[in-house]
Amino acid sequence: MSRRSRLLASSRTRLAAGGALGVLAQLSSLGLLLTSGWLVVRAAEQPPVLYLIVAVTSVRMFGVARAALRYAERLLTHDAALARGIDHRVRSYEGLARVMPTAGATRRGDVVRTVVADVEALQDGLLRLRLPWVSALVTCAVTVAVVALVLPAAGVALAAFAATALLAARVLVPRLAGAEGSAPTALSPDVTELVLAAPDLVAYASARGRDVRAHAAVDALARQDRRRAWAGGLGSLVVLVSCAACVLATALLTADAGLTGPLVGVLLLAPVGLVDVLDAVAEAERLRPRVQAARRRLVALEGGSDPMPAPLDGTRRPDGFALDLQDVTLGWDADLVEHLTVHVPEGARVVVTGPSGSGKSTLAATLSRLVAARSGTVRLGGVDLLDLDREQVRAVVGWMQQDTVLFDTTVRENLRVADPRADDATLWRALGRVRLADTVASWPDGLDTVLGEDGSRVSGGERQRLGLARMLLAGHRVLVLDEPTEHLDGETARALLDDVDALAPEHTVVVVSHAPEVVARYPQRVDLRPSPVRRPRVVR
Repeated sequence: MSRRSRLLASSRTRLAAGGALGVLAQLSSLGLLLTSGWLVVRAAEQPPVLYLIVAVTSVRMFGVARAALRYAERLLTHDAALARGIDHRVRSYEGLARVMPTAGATRRGDVVRTVVADVEALQDGLLRLRLPWVSALVTCAVTVAVVALVLPAAGVALAAFAATALLAARVLVPRLAGAEGSAPTALSPDVTELVLAAPDLVAYASARGRDVRAHAAVDALARQDRRRAWAGGLGSLVVLVSCAACVLATALLTADAGLTGPLVGVLLLAPVGLVDVLDAVAEAERLRPRVQAARRRLVALEGGSDPMPAPLDGTRRPDGFALDLQDVTLGWDADLVEHLTVHVPEGARVVVTGPSGSGKSTLAATLSRLVAARSGTVRLGGVDLLDLDREQVRAVVGWMQQDTVLFDTTVRENLRVADPRADDATLWRALGRVRLADTVASWPDGLDTVLGEDGSRVSGGERQRLGLARMLLAGHRVLVLDEPTEHLDGETARALLDDVDALAPEHTVVVVSHAPEVVARYPQRVDLRPSPVRRPRVVR
């Protein structure tokens, strides 16, 4: 059994135990109320004090048990919910990695919402929606049974009260709360785009009025929240009105039955004791539309089809890391590159050049098996990429895009993204190969230096070198570098390319660039500038 499977199995056990403790905590709370009611009424009759000892002890026991059981329930259920959240997030990342080549129209905010907010919504669905229902159903059943033993008619009235409240919570509240509307969907991508584009908008004096869509989404979200609050409040109103009716009916029934004394107090307090648990269900049902919408989005992502599915025969392995492209046509919705034929031997240094929009990044994505060639054959180590699965290709071919992604954590953890098992000695060797070891060693915290949000605390050259070190740690033999010198000054760019070139012939280096000084460095050149007959020129 894998570690992930063990984690899920353990979470199910903790969830079941936590749910049981939650039910016991709720029953203890109810027992505290009923026992206290019996004790107050019985004490008013001034019996010998020994008659009250059991009730006094029970009140103390229920009071302590309620707090202890609730604390233990919170520990177990939240631990289980976090474990399930980890599993959902991993599955969402796996689904995103599988479908991302065909998700080009998906905005960044939509992706963030799916892998962050939707996973959190499912956690809320477990803790704040499912568990309150379990606690309410068991508590109501036990309470109705106890009351029915004393007075069957009162048990029927209590069952009618509980059923009315639960039915209203399940049917009325979600319907009034409304389905997951467009506001949360639009808010995340709109605000994300606005924040990311803010520097450029300010620089070009185009910021005025750009926040209109975001403000409209905020207003729509506020209206939706108010609607849900009203729905939850109406559910609470139904619970309270039903409780009042049940108390009145119970009082009439006890009078007709001739009951007096402490038992009357217990029967009249029983509906009051269920108010909290039933109100929690009404409050929880406000979340149901959001939880259901989040579940639909995650299921759609996790079940998305792979645009380049794994081959049926997974036994083939590349023999080396030479690249061969034979009469290849590349593109997404339309052809960008046509009839491209090129051979890149192992350990070669190649530059791919051409104007913006000519297909340079598309070629890099094709070599990384993120998108299939529209026609022709692309081979790695003599094997067609379509006969290899993603892991086989990406274990050999690494693609460093123009803006290397750095996380707001330490240098060590940023590097270990490529190899989680790498020790510090391995990390220092990788940094040394890209001539960054001395720089990192000069920082006060060394490998424990936090890089800041999106690597804000490092320079452009350091960012690219960290990305290159990450590729070396991952063991890639083919390094595809997309515009590695962009945003770098001339001296820094030349130093970086010198270190990149030193990686050959152990690695094949494919540099994507349109900068003339970069193109002039490399003996083998693939020029994607289309000819009049739309055939790219290939320079050996």
